[in-house]
Amino acid sequence: MIRFAEEKDRNKIITLWDICFPEEPDFNKYFFDNIFDIKKTLVYEKDKELVSMAQLLPYEIKGIGKVTYIYGAATAPSHRRKGYMKELLEYSFKLDKRHKRAASILIPANKELFGFYEGLGYKTAFYICEGVYTPNGLTGSYNEASYKDITKLMNLYTGNIERKRSYWKMYIDMYKALGGKIFIRKDAYAVVTDRVEEIMYSSDEGKNRLLNAVCEYLGKDTVRVVEKGFEPFGMIKKYKEFDVGNMYMNLMLN
Repeated sequence: MIRFAEEKDRNKIITLWDICFPEEPDFNKYFFDNIFDIKKTLVYEKDKELVSMAQLLPYEIKGIGKVTYIYGAATAPSHRRKGYMKELLEYSFKLDKRHKRAASILIPANKELFGFYEGLGYKTAFYICEGVYTPNGLTGSYNEASYKDITKLMNLYTGNIERKRSYWKMYIDMYKALGGKIFIRKDAYAVVTDRVEEIMYSSDEGKNRLLNAVCEYLGKDTVRVVEKGFEPFGMIKKYKEFDVGNMYMNLMLN
């Protein structure tokens, strides 16, 4: 049976999540304590066992409209390859069409899953690149972003997903709690953990000065950087015709 989760399912959902996504236990705990919305979680129940689940999170793509972001799609290891996730996602497509959403989007957890999602009608449309930056001698400077910088963050961001003020508040709080930082200048920002998870900038000089400051902060001679590019990253299933081109999505709790 496919249905939306209820509060009685919370512990089962957390258990399945920890089994399927064990890489970041600190994030998992923070997510369920502060961000998780059980009302947006679709579950597949078989013989009273929760065998598969996915969250249907509302987002908006610039120029396209409202979409559903499929997040935390997971199936219990003993129930994989039985078609449960396929049924779950097909059910979500019906809900999307009922609510007149433009598309469903997701980020496959690994390269092998791109083929699975293609079989459900998804196409690769979002791209990034990950490279290595070496400091170039420019003096770096930054401030750590706070709520007062949200307007500046919104103006610097040039990706395709609409990011409202509530989005930035959530991420500022999350990175502060989990040990990351959002560095900002007037002409660039960088989301930093042990690498730069995202960088946006209005000038190359601003980008370089900020990345120099990041290297100094991390105490590294080089730093890995994720930004716009041409490596397949995210996929979209369209319910109506529109041009997607080469789009960018990131920091979607991925």
